[in-house]
Amino acid sequence: MKVWLLANDPRLAEELGKNNQFDAVLTAERHAIEPDEADVIVVSDLLMETHELIELRSIHEQAKMVYMISNRTDYHELKRVQSLCAAHRIDFVAPRLTVEQVALEIAAVCVGKAQGASRVITGIGALPQIGLTTSLLMLGVHLGALTGVRIGILGLNGWNPGDSGILYEGKYVDEIWGTLQGKHLRPDELVRQMCRISPHVHYLAGNRDIKKLYYYQPDGASWLIRAARQSFDIVLIDAGAYLDHALAAQSIYESDLLLIELNQSRQAGEQWLRLRDQILRPVFHYAEEKSMLLFNKMYDGPDVENAKQLSRQLGLPHISSLPYVPAFYRYDADCKLLEMADDGYHTELMKACRALMQYYGLPLKQPVKSLESKSETASWFRLPRWLRMEGGSIAK
Repeated sequence: MKVWLLANDPRLAEELGKNNQFDAVLTAERHAIEPDEADVIVVSDLLMETHELIELRSIHEQAKMVYMISNRTDYHELKRVQSLCAAHRIDFVAPRLTVEQVALEIAAVCVGKAQGASRVITGIGALPQIGLTTSLLMLGVHLGALTGVRIGILGLNGWNPGDSGILYEGKYVDEIWGTLQGKHLRPDELVRQMCRISPHVHYLAGNRDIKKLYYYQPDGASWLIRAARQSFDIVLIDAGAYLDHALAAQSIYESDLLLIELNQSRQAGEQWLRLRDQILRPVFHYAEEKSMLLFNKMYDGPDVENAKQLSRQLGLPHISSLPYVPAFYRYDADCKLLEMADDGYHTELMKACRALMQYYGLPLKQPVKSLESKSETASWFRLPRWLRMEGGSIAK
């Protein structure tokens, strides 16, 4: 299969050349392609407008054609371009991907290359301050205690480092970014930079420097997630509520399961629908079958809708409905969120854990009864850091 690449990107040409599905990868000037010479034509929107692309399609009716779309701030324009591509049998590759990922996407379009499960779960908040970080940390701690598998949690919320309410003793994404963008950070080094928040769970807090947010590039974010996948059995990512940057984009692209966190407010539901329609569907080929709802700070009463009602309205299943805990802010102020004990909260966390264990086929290591009292993780976390080591004793 011969690929014609119409893009000023030698790295992409090299990456496509590594794929044994393609016999040849040739670059050409815009008007240098002769009819019937190309099996696959890959075009950058930086070189060719949509009307020129459609004209090229009329010349090469039998060839597969892929349009590489750069980032657009206007989602209506993005949807217009995608609609034109669909009308003329032209596939497209979304923005904010690494060169390697673009090459994989092109190969998937051309030869149907399958992608295996990544065991990466990305959490998205419909609104800021909805409790996404806390719920993911608690979910990771409980899941690790139940299964015994190694779990890594990455804070890739560009607007909030996610270190409040806990005694955080690790590095931050902005501190290690140079080694990520340069692809120097090894998986074992990543683990050492993270904070061990329970015997089976490590956490890397996110970005503290808001000014750096839009300087983060897909390559560095992808390298971080790849290193985490090599170090842990399950990776949980906190992508926050704002998805218009490389950290969030890579979190969504690399995941095989999205947890969408909402509360009972009308604003949360409406904002989720905007995120879905304006970002996830047009940019990330969002698939509903890979998404589940995770409700948080839920009230029980006749004046508010419950999780089942909200789930039906939004057309997605929910795995858990975490209740509002009145003592939450006291635990937060004392940096003891991981020690928060509430029977209703615990019960709902167990539902989410069982769902993820079923989804990934994770084993049950520890009986649920041993987690019904105050977790041993809480007492372990109160130990001095020098005592928190592999094989160290756990306070009882």
